[in-house]
Amino acid sequence: MFLKRKSGGFMKDNIDDKIIENMERKKDKQRSKKKRKTEEASAFQSVFDKYTYENIEKIRRKGVIDRFIGILSAGKEANVYFAISPEDEPLAIKIYKIDPNNTRWMKSYIYGDPRFYKIGSSTHKIIYTWARKEYKNLKRMSKHSIEVPKPIFILKNLLVMEFIGEKNGTPAPRLKDVEQVSNPEMLYNEILDYIWQMFVEAKLVHGDLSEFNILYYKKKPVIIDVSQAVSIEHPKSLFFLTRDVKNIMKYFRKIIPNYDFPNEKNIIEDIYRSAFHKNKANESL
Repeated sequence: MFLKRKSGGFMKDNIDDKIIENMERKKDKQRSKKKRKTEEASAFQSVFDKYTYENIEKIRRKGVIDRFIGILSAGKEANVYFAISPEDEPLAIKIYKIDPNNTRWMKSYIYGDPRFYKIGSSTHKIIYTWARKEYKNLKRMSKHSIEVPKPIFILKNLLVMEFIGEKNGTPAPRLKDVEQVSNPEMLYNEILDYIWQMFVEAKLVHGDLSEFNILYYKKKPVIIDVSQAVSIEHPKSLFFLTRDVKNIMKYFRKIIPNYDFPNEKNIIEDIYRSAFHKNKANESL
């Protein structure tokens, strides 16, 4: 860089510091934009093979969706995308990754559930079963008045469901990301009621319930990510129920430390006893 003496000091020839700062800011924005596009492309490519494209076209031709917009979130088992229905309603499309690494832990939630048997051992068949499992779980929970995204259509590893959020595509936040809920005591009791309804009425247990898979929408909880939910006949159903209750109690003890919480063991025993008596009553009919 050339320097010249002027008024007893040195100055940069034809270069202004502010121009350099502006150029650096623009470069930072470009790098950030490029990184975001790369991440979105990676998330897109991780689930989009030619069969997925074909399946999206199939559900479009069936009139399930009108427009496929873009990605909402990326996860280890699936990515969720935003779409618009022919009636101009927002939709969420969950596309499960055909990844053999995922099938290893999925099996423990499939095997032992009497609703699913003879599923095969191939990666595709296990993933398709996993998608169908979430569809069935959402349908059953919705039927028993548990707030979940309503399932709309299932095709292989594509699940179309109700979008929880604003019509412009802004999703409802996870409970984990909400800084302050309006009535945490009421919210706690609503979620505990959902756990009870799942187990006693729907005969299901979520198995992985926490603030990470509960949306907070219009001051109400909405349960999501129910693919791993199992029938209460599953040999580990009591273990999963215990884990769900403990996770929820742990979260709410942090945000309402002075609340008089009931004993975890009593909650679990009450849920289990209620389910037992309901089954006995149904058997006598």
